[in-house]
Amino acid sequence: MKNKVHKTICNAISAIQINRELDNSLYASKIILFSVLSFLFSIPAVSQNYNWNWALSGGGVQGAENIYDVKVGSDNNYYFIGSMYGTIGTQLAAVAINTNNSSLGGNDIFLFSTTCDGKVRWSQAIGGSSGDFAYNLELDSDDNVYIGAHVNAVSSTVFFSHDPDPNHSIAPLPNQQAYNRIYLVKYNSDGKYQGRKALQGSIGSVIDSEAKISDIVMKNDTLHFMVGLVKGTHLDGNVTVPAQYDYNSDNMTYSRQFRLVKYDTDLNYISSTVLPISADSFFPPGKPTRFAYNEILNHYYIANSREEGSNLAPFTYDSKTVVNRSYIIAFNGADGSLEWLREIYSNASGGNISPNRINSIKVDANSDVYIAGCVRKNPNETNLKIYDPTDASVQPYFFTPGADYGTLPILIKFNSTGNVQWLKTTKTYNSNALVPGPRYGEGITIRGNEVVLGAQGANEFWDNFQIQRPVSHQPDPVLIRFNKQTGSVIGIHEIGGSLTENQRLTVVTVDNDGNYVTGGVFMGSLFTNNGSSMSVLNSVGDADFFVAKLAASVCGTAVSTDKFNKLNVNVYPNPTNDIVNIETQETLYNYEVYNVLGQQTQKGMFNSNNQINLYDATAGTYFIKITTTQGSTATVKVIKK
Repeated sequence: MKNKVHKTICNAISAIQINRELDNSLYASKIILFSVLSFLFSIPAVSQNYNWNWALSGGGVQGAENIYDVKVGSDNNYYFIGSMYGTIGTQLAAVAINTNNSSLGGNDIFLFSTTCDGKVRWSQAIGGSSGDFAYNLELDSDDNVYIGAHVNAVSSTVFFSHDPDPNHSIAPLPNQQAYNRIYLVKYNSDGKYQGRKALQGSIGSVIDSEAKISDIVMKNDTLHFMVGLVKGTHLDGNVTVPAQYDYNSDNMTYSRQFRLVKYDTDLNYISSTVLPISADSFFPPGKPTRFAYNEILNHYYIANSREEGSNLAPFTYDSKTVVNRSYIIAFNGADGSLEWLREIYSNASGGNISPNRINSIKVDANSDVYIAGCVRKNPNETNLKIYDPTDASVQPYFFTPGADYGTLPILIKFNSTGNVQWLKTTKTYNSNALVPGPRYGEGITIRGNEVVLGAQGANEFWDNFQIQRPVSHQPDPVLIRFNKQTGSVIGIHEIGGSLTENQRLTVVTVDNDGNYVTGGVFMGSLFTNNGSSMSVLNSVGDADFFVAKLAASVCGTAVSTDKFNKLNVNVYPNPTNDIVNIETQETLYNYEVYNVLGQQTQKGMFNSNNQINLYDATAGTYFIKITTTQGSTATVKVIKK
């Protein structure tokens, strides 16, 4: 029988207890020991009792709607941006909404805000009778709301505010801006229109109106974004784009000058820099160009999937031409020079490049970069890779998904120099199940030691977590929580949906309490698996958007560590001559050994065993910090004889 002589809880050893064990000769080291071991013995962030708290939907009868972004204000109100199609039956939370669309269709940018507990505060429809788009929003320090809008008007019929009372809220374009395509638009935190800024100058024809804008980023109350412009004077008259950037009637393509641009919160121009992007490069219409900024390194990131109909749009940065469907580029904010390029590659099937996509990007405080999207796995295909096709000296990251076939969600972590740290996707399908429909990863947020992915799932495993559906069930939205360091799955939170419809989660963020706010697109019914705790949502059109909250605490109350499930650890023999056996209910990952001075003396991975060898350690007291693949930590005291 095993001699289990020591059992402890991760936070059971206090700094006071440790200090009592120090002999008098070490008394002077107590302050150092206290600061080091206080960090080691902090209560870990592990499983929480998260539940779906509320949800609401919106949309119309005529077309498909979606949610593209969500941000949380300093007041813990939520701000969403999505789309609203047509004019028939348009509603938000079952309340009728007016739009600026044509009765035949058209797409408005739809901006709205809710309280922390899901009550709609206000909404605004932005656009005209054609297809108008904005794929993200930003908040300044006063919770004013900013979007970078692309509008498609050919007359003065685009409205940048909408309210049932037209006497104070309708703000149409003046005629001289009828062909402008890209704008910055500002609302205050109560949804009141504050102003707009056309990013192009005076334009007299549809041909000269071509322009592109990326996602916008707010840092220290400065807006950062990219634009693609053709000839003319633009950006508040501060930039003149040469005549060579023009429309080519022979092949019906444009040449564009691409710039990194900064504006202040009053929508005034600060600066811009020409980027080394080839003139024929293109941001595909109807798809977001993901853009992020790391102010610590002064690096910017472009992530895109370059579909243009059935073709792939060209893209070249700093003489490096993208060859695959999806890519991420990091460039230096000082001079625009390329830092690194990575692309997702898998073998072609039927002569076509696999439909790999990048949908989201997030940079954390450690300058690590996360992207979410999907990868196509063909039958028996191995050695898919993340690589730089223009530089053979860059070591590729090879991976083979466990699921043998299909379009799979992915989450990838890069370090600051572009090296892949880990990649997570579906581990395998349930036995005897049909291959689910295409599934995507879209939406990333970070909370402490967790990175969270919006995804889809049906009949599959993520690590040891199983998603179960009938074999013919289409994918449902799922929120997947990972350990940032290891990529191991911490938890999966499902939303049940209609059997025959492919439902998607597209955005996720964390609020000021530590709860998760999400959104996406659905058809038919949603929240069919939550009993009476959640009302079922039903779509009114082809596809509606939804927003929902996954919570472990009520509004205004931080998610408490008191609710954490503490990690139980058995250590034996203790005292020991050399070998220490570690047992816990979770899968062991790595360990660090510290002496009573707080100095690290040993570290390693557990791999296939649960033993630590202290053979070379001198006799005395040691503290072993253990980390599991689920992200839990515990620290135990061991005596070496």
